[in-house]
Amino acid sequence: AELLDAAAGINVRFRLGGVKFPPEIYYKIFTHRHIEDLCANSPRDYTKLPAKHTSHIKSDNLQEEDYSGWYRRTENNGWRPVSDKFWKSTENVMVGDKKESEFHFSKLKRRQDIEKKRKIRKIQWMQQ
Repeated sequence: AELLDAAAGINVRFRLGGVKFPPEIYYKIFTHRHIEDLCANSPRDYTKLPAKHTSHIKSDNLQEEDYSGWYRRTENNGWRPVSDKFWKSTENVMVGDKKESEFHFSKLKRRQDIEKKRKIRKIQWMQQ
């Protein structure tokens, strides 16, 4: 709490959880300010780009882009326990909040993806 101040725009939330009684206390840090994800602006692996060949021959069949080496955003802000075990190792005790998501560098593409997911969820909800 000493490292967090009001100007940082940080909110800490607590919850109870666990599989046995008494429950453990977990915390998660949220921000209300803008955080820039620098890797999202340049998602490619530029060390593996092929050398450009100057050719005047045009090909009609375009190759699909390979996204295998690109940056993938992972959620590392899971619920963390407040206990003595926390100070020993955080690898084994984190609650399963780590999920990967498709993250395109274009804001327009991200908005289109969100709209598409909303439509799919709405259709699934209406089919129930």
